Amino acid sequence: MNRFIPVCVVAMLLLACGCSGSDTASEGGDVMIATDSLSQTGSFKKSNGEMCEMKVNLVVSYPQAFKDSASVEKLQQLFSSALLKAPKGIVAVKDAMRNYVQSLVAQNTPSNSGETRASTDTVAGDYDEIDVDRLESTIRIKVVYNDNDLLTFCREESINKNGQNTSLSHHYVSLDLKDMKRVTLSDMFRDDCLDKLTAQLKEKLMDDKGASNEDELNDLGYFNLPNLTVTSNFFFTSRGVTWSYDPSVIAVASVGEPTINIDYGDLEQFYSDDSILKRL
Repeated sequence: MNRFIPVCVVAMLLLACGCSGSDTASEGGDVMIATDSLSQTGSFKKSNGEMCEMKVNLVVSYPQAFKDSASVEKLQQLFSSALLKAPKGIVAVKDAMRNYVQSLVAQNTPSNSGETRASTDTVAGDYDEIDVDRLESTIRIKVVYNDNDLLTFCREESINKNGQNTSLSHHYVSLDLKDMKRVTLSDMFRDDCLDKLTAQLKEKLMDDKGASNEDELNDLGYFNLPNLTVTSNFFFTSRGVTWSYDPSVIAVASVGEPTINIDYGDLEQFYSDDSILKRL
C-alpha cells in the first residue's frame, strides 16, 4: 500500500515548502512507487480591493524504482513531463513538483504582489471572482494500474471556494514502460475504427443504464450524447479499458463523472497490428 505524507501548510505567501517524501517505495507491480507532497500559498487583490487567499496542495505518487538506475531516470523524466508538465532541464521529480505547484499559483496570481485582478478575470466554478475570498486547489496523482509494462496514473483535482467543494475531476495518463512513452489511442486502436468504437461506447452505456434507446438515456440525464466520443481520458483494468468523462460533458452534473468500461475481448476487433492491448 502507498503511504501518503500529510500536506505541509505554508504560512508565508508565495513561498513554497516541500514535505519530506517517503523513502520507502511500495510494491504494486512492475514499478515501485513512493509518495511526496508539497503546498504553496498566495493571494491577490480582487477588483473590489479585497484580498483573496489562495492555496495549492499537491500530493504525488511517482515511480521510485524500476529495473536499473538508467530506466528509473528515463521513467521519472517521462512522468514529470506527462503528469507535472515539467519543461526540459528539470530532471528530479521533487524539482518538477516544485515547478508545477509554483506555476499553478502563478496562473491565478498577478505578477506584482498586491496587484488588482482585472474585473474581467474569472475564477472557474460557480462563484463570481469577486465573491471568492478563499480558493484552495488540491491535486492528487496516484497509481491506478501497474502491470504488463503499463503504468497508469490518475490526476484528481478538487477545487474548494470559500470552504465549499465546487468541482472534482479525474484525468488519466498511461505510460508504456517498454517504449518509455505516453500511451495514445493510436497505440491501441486502428484510426479507421474510432467511429465504430464510439458507437460501442454508446451501446455499452445504454446496457449499463438499462436503456433501450438514446431517448431513455436522455431521461436519465445523459443529455449531450454527441460529446460521447473515444477520448484520451482512459485507464486500464484487469477486465478492459475504462473511459471517464468530466461532469456535465455528456450528462447533467448530478450524474457525476460517467465511466464506461469495455472488456478487452470486445475491443479486439479494433486493435492495431502492434496494439499494446495484446499484452493484456
